Amino acid sequence: MNKLLSSFLILIALCFIILAFWFIFSHRKNPKELKLTYKISAGIPFRWEYEIEDESVVKFVKSYVIKDENKGGKVGAPIYTNYVFKGLKQGSTTIVFKYVNFTEGKVSSEKRHKVVVDHDLNVYLAEE
Repeated sequence: MNKLLSSFLILIALCFIILAFWFIFSHRKNPKELKLTYKISAGIPFRWEYEIEDESVVKFVKSYVIKDENKGGKVGAPIYTNYVFKGLKQGSTTIVFKYVNFTEGKVSSEKRHKVVVDHDLNVYLAEE
């Protein structure tokens, strides 16, 4: 009976270990893509515009709204957007985001991101 119980406990422990590894590796971020999140305010004439300094290293893939708190149509409600970039070749570049008033063409603020692409085309933000 003790052998049966210990075998059962070992089986249960192995199941937990397998589930833990599955959870860790299935929920891992995709290092092949870099996602940068920016917030704008609804109804305000500003938008984020990006510029890639060396487009041979990374390319823009897509942007999409991840959270829109403007369900009631309120001016100034935050809208969060992901901008997704993918590595093309090993190297580094800078992606510059500018917060632009699109009615006047004036830049309100600017954020710079140093990006590194490794030999496996994994994309990372460089440590500053």
